[in-house]
Amino acid sequence: MSDVVEVESRHAPPLAECANCGHMLPQGLGEITCKVCDAVCRVSHQPTIDALMEETLPCPHCNTIVVAGSEERPLDISCAACSKLFRLTEKVNKVEIQCPGCESKLRIKPKPGTKELSCPACDAAFNVTF
Repeated sequence: MSDVVEVESRHAPPLAECANCGHMLPQGLGEITCKVCDAVCRVSHQPTIDALMEETLPCPHCNTIVVAGSEERPLDISCAACSKLFRLTEKVNKVEIQCPGCESKLRIKPKPGTKELSCPACDAAFNVTF
């Protein structure tokens, strides 16, 4: 199934913090386990769930508008007009970090814990904790 076309969703769950340790939780909805302290947190956001359920997108094969109809991502969708399959993948939030050396803005995918970054503009190394 490697020839299935993938389309990224337009909606992503908000970033949430662990109620136990305050670090960032992995992105998603439902029962999420904190990567730092192993606490299990329940993440729910009704506006995002509604947006995921009602998300409409054009079929990448025939441009017919298709309704996702599910809050699950990734989601395999079959277009009613052309009967071809495609996969609706989850959107990953990115955050903007400012380099302490040259003040350039870096866009990265946040991950729980501490991450060492190297600025491509000035080669300054610094740590970021989420």
